[in-house]
Amino acid sequence: TEPHGLSLREWRTTQIIRVTAIVTLTVLAIIGILQFLFEIRTILLWVLIGVILAIALQPAAGWLERHRWNRIVAALLVSFGAIAGLVGIVVAVAYPVVFQADDFIRELPSILDKLFGTGGQLNFLETRFHILERVARVTPEQVADVVVGNQETIVGVLSRAASMVAGVITILTIMVMMLIEGPRAWAAVLDAMIDEEREWGERVGQNFLRATGGYVRGNLAISLVAGIASYIVLRILGVPYAETLAVLVAVLDIIPLVGATIGAVIVTLVGFATGGLVDGVVLVVFFVVYQQFENNVLQNIVYSKTVALSPLVVFLAALAGAALLGIVGVLLAIPLASAGWVLAGD
Repeated sequence: TEPHGLSLREWRTTQIIRVTAIVTLTVLAIIGILQFLFEIRTILLWVLIGVILAIALQPAAGWLERHRWNRIVAALLVSFGAIAGLVGIVVAVAYPVVFQADDFIRELPSILDKLFGTGGQLNFLETRFHILERVARVTPEQVADVVVGNQETIVGVLSRAASMVAGVITILTIMVMMLIEGPRAWAAVLDAMIDEEREWGERVGQNFLRATGGYVRGNLAISLVAGIASYIVLRILGVPYAETLAVLVAVLDIIPLVGATIGAVIVTLVGFATGGLVDGVVLVVFFVVYQQFENNVLQNIVYSKTVALSPLVVFLAALAGAALLGIVGVLLAIPLASAGWVLAGD
């Protein structure tokens, strides 16, 4: 046979060349796309954070829209309300935290000496590990190198700060735009589906919003409760630096699995050092009781409408997020794992 006037051997050679060219171009295109995505990875991270924040705020905007508010007005109102609330919280705690943090850092050597020095509650650790001696070797210059970097100049620090500000503005802009355009875009995707495909898309979309948004809102609410409860106990005991320590507990509580424990250990050590044995024991009891309440009651209430992930899945997702993106990856890993669990399960 001679397809298209060619001999069989010529036809096979042509096909081999054609397939080889297609495969080569496809591989090159994939490599190019991956390289492009790698180059804009910071922007993609900003977009991802903005989308997750928009998903977390979607129920509030949807509630206003169902009560006859215009979608754009509802989205802007919810966005600016969330931003104003965040700014208000930062301003309310920034002043005492900044000054307390400065005093706390200055007093840190004295606190460590009370804990690990002669007669301190943790002196047995000093005799074995020589903690005070190791801390004494750390110079202010070394601390500055860790914070700023060995070879960075003031210009580099300002550049990093400017990049952070640009990132925050970009994330907030994406959040507002997603709140406004997100439902319309999703409706367009659903319109391209028919029958069972559309039902599947609607179901997965609803479960995705429930799992991801519910986790973000719930995690922030639980962290806020942890910070407020810690602040109340610290104020009752008269432990100094209450605002700073409470903010530290709230921030660390956002980190899954280990964050709450790290915050409890730090605050308890400060309680032992500044208030003595009684304050330290009271803080130990408080954090043990509170974490049991948070794990067994508060989380069940807050996460009742989200996807229940096993501790192993949460731990592995957090490890993967930390390896890829550090602390930001840890915070993003759980909502993304929840979304992936919904999609895989469906």
